[in-house]
Amino acid sequence: MSGKKILMIGCGDLGIATAKRLQASGYEVVGARRSIDKLPASLPGIAIDITRPETLTALAQHNWYAVIVTLTADSFNHEAYQATYVDGLNNVLNCLETSASAVSQATPLVIFSSSTSIYHQNNGAMVDESSETLPTSFSGQAMLVAEQQLADYSGVSCALRFGGIYGRGLGRLAQRLTEGFICPSEPVLYSNRIHFEDCCRAIVHVVDLYQQQVAIAPCYLGVDSKPTLLREVMEWLAVKQGLNVDDLQDSEAPIRGGNKQCNNAALLKTGFELQYPDYRAGFAPIFDKK
Repeated sequence: MSGKKILMIGCGDLGIATAKRLQASGYEVVGARRSIDKLPASLPGIAIDITRPETLTALAQHNWYAVIVTLTADSFNHEAYQATYVDGLNNVLNCLETSASAVSQATPLVIFSSSTSIYHQNNGAMVDESSETLPTSFSGQAMLVAEQQLADYSGVSCALRFGGIYGRGLGRLAQRLTEGFICPSEPVLYSNRIHFEDCCRAIVHVVDLYQQQVAIAPCYLGVDSKPTLLREVMEWLAVKQGLNVDDLQDSEAPIRGGNKQCNNAALLKTGFELQYPDYRAGFAPIFDKK
């Protein structure tokens, strides 16, 4: 992969971990974020702010093979999501297209880390890439607009719609259990997730497909193979933590993840194999370390 440069924009934990995998595959990777002093020494950095187009001019000095966008909004509100996922991504895409046109180069592959929040279905229905998306939440609406902008990009692009990312510790569900609370059995609530390492691997997989000149779909659902009732997940975690489920108090179920079953068949059909196909496989190594 000598000479093929990949840019990681919004290079936080997910971007840094993905960059390491890409470097191991022989790509030259550069991280781009506001504070590049937070990047590891092994990852060269470019200081940019995607909400300020004037800072993106440095990107035009390189011929990028692929650009991977893994953003995090400063806050969980409409204004922050609009600034980051809509306006910020639009600034990046405009910069890439303008730069490529100015020097008569091909536009790079763009991979965008999106979210299953773009789905409005909240009745436990199964959804896939062809399902209707009419999100009512500000977060889902921002992600949908971002994906629409990506679809208008002149180069090859792909949105990876990730479910709840876990695997960097036990996370909020386990914490809620230790506080003495569990989601109720009724109404039933399906949850979807993907292990952090499988997120990184899915991004690298799409880059590999592009390198192999395999056709890439505009989007893929990045989730594991087992949508599961949230109550089941929490009961399993409780037992693993040595807690008695009967001692836990029912509390209001979280609504941020919605209630749907996400189908990952399209991603698996491309040859992608999950390292952690369900929540048990994903959480088990964390308990094994204890």
